[in-house]
Amino acid sequence: MSAKLVNVYAPLPQTKRGAPLFPGYDAKSGNMVYPCGSAIVIRNVANPLSADIYYEHTCQTTVAKYSPSGFYIASGDVQGNLRIWDTTQKEHPLKIELKILSGAIADIAWSGDSQRICVVGDGKERFGAVVVWDAGSSVGEISGHTKPLMSCDFKAARPFRIATGGEDNQVNWFEGPPFKFKKSIRDHTRMVTCIRFSPDGAFFATCATDKKVAVYETKNGDKVGEFESHKGGVYGIAWSPDSKLLLTVSADKTAAIWEVPAGREVARVQFGGAKPGTEHQQLGCLWAGSQLLTINLDGEISYLDAAEPTAPVRVISGHNKAITALVCTPDGAIISGSYEGKLVRWNAATGATETFNGQGHTNQIAQVAVQAGMLVSCAMDNTVRFTPLATRTYGASVNLDAPVAGIACGMRDSSLVVAATMASIVVLRGGKVVSTLPIKYCGTCVALSPDEKEVAVGGKDDKAIHIYDLATGDALREKTVITQGIRGALAAVAYSPDGRFLASADASRNIFVWDAASKQLRIEGWIFHTARVSSIAWTPDSKHLASGGLDSSIYVWSVETPDKRAFIKNAHPSGVNVVAWLTPDTLVTCGQDCAIKSWAITF
Repeated sequence: MSAKLVNVYAPLPQTKRGAPLFPGYDAKSGNMVYPCGSAIVIRNVANPLSADIYYEHTCQTTVAKYSPSGFYIASGDVQGNLRIWDTTQKEHPLKIELKILSGAIADIAWSGDSQRICVVGDGKERFGAVVVWDAGSSVGEISGHTKPLMSCDFKAARPFRIATGGEDNQVNWFEGPPFKFKKSIRDHTRMVTCIRFSPDGAFFATCATDKKVAVYETKNGDKVGEFESHKGGVYGIAWSPDSKLLLTVSADKTAAIWEVPAGREVARVQFGGAKPGTEHQQLGCLWAGSQLLTINLDGEISYLDAAEPTAPVRVISGHNKAITALVCTPDGAIISGSYEGKLVRWNAATGATETFNGQGHTNQIAQVAVQAGMLVSCAMDNTVRFTPLATRTYGASVNLDAPVAGIACGMRDSSLVVAATMASIVVLRGGKVVSTLPIKYCGTCVALSPDEKEVAVGGKDDKAIHIYDLATGDALREKTVITQGIRGALAAVAYSPDGRFLASADASRNIFVWDAASKQLRIEGWIFHTARVSSIAWTPDSKHLASGGLDSSIYVWSVETPDKRAFIKNAHPSGVNVVAWLTPDTLVTCGQDCAIKSWAITF
């Protein structure tokens, strides 16, 4: 058996309220680049399904920028590390790693010849540096600031200039190389959030949380214009390729386009409709050819048409928190749920996303399942929800007695749902509780046999699989308890589609396959994971079983030939959370990296 990566359904940028986000862009490839968790995401603007993820940082990343040549990406993290790596090779070999600051890097800017890099952020000794990147040697000094810096930029063509700004409300102007402090500009009264030079090098613009945008000429850094119409802090600036227009985004949930240097407003876009929420605050932007991109507080990427920027023509949603639940629908879609309770529907073929509307879960989603046109979801907020897939508007919520660890849905009886909480096993029919069985162990997972007459529940405290009879009504009756060989808390149980087998996975890395009828152990020794197994899933023909674990790895096992397996290493760094089959030979996985991936499996 073998496995090949097919698609990466990339995570969204990770944002922070009150802080700007600076995506990078390469016009040659049409790719944007941004941070998420400890990774850097490379994503094509025209085709967001064309994506790659760089995982080599060891802590949370903060910013990434393409070199003007397009051959390299420089990325920074919260520990002040700067990594420059190759974009032309699939493995992204590292060119150099430099310890630039003692605190978080906030922004990075390349010189037009791709030889020098300016880095700013927080630190004890300094708030910024300018280096020749391939040698790591200093080529000037970023001085004159008294507080951490938020943004910097390099004038693309000679004579080179650098401008920096940050929490001390001032913009400093440097000339070089070697770069030396020339003057300080104090036109803003609050934190300077973004500085950008125009592509032709004639101007540079600044914005701040004082709601102002200022434009300066680059010969001496003299101000030529100032405009203020945003009602909230301005967090991002992007120039048009011809340097005539400026895109700004603000916490007032709008984006605006201005003529420069006149400051005449050309267009304004209101996000979130008549009643925008906090999530519609705009924290970053890009001008990518004919597309204008803005990024909101949730990390969602909105596309505006430069020719008619009146409303988003496309919105890319997704996750920037760990994905904890996933299901594949009969119509070929993927639905994912995350740590903060967000649900997203993905078109598996195109990567297009759709969000769910209304009041949803308020805590981590534990599991999602599809049943007769309904999405059934459960979460740590003690609820099970029933949401119509046709409308994607959150439906009725059923409150249970404890956080819900898992659900199992009947396919023959589309009204049947069995939920395992940390305190009980609950049977629901038609969205209502019909029986509740208190348990002395903590339930971690649940499965329903294909004939819907038997329920298997995994225990945490007693390290056992409890088998219940559901054949004689709605009240559950315990038939047997399986403990043979199990040495860790149960993480997953699953009946094979043909009803012949029951598989289990536990915290001690063991995967067992049991005879569903006799409960005798049929397969053992599948203990190749090096950390807790988190999820298992059967193929439709019941011949293979996929597993994912906290060791970041995925295995696909053969029931007919138990020593035969496919292995995917480092599929989701920091841990694989869920595995599911989209088609008989396409596996879909998600994990702590906030990404979804699909794999072609050759048996």
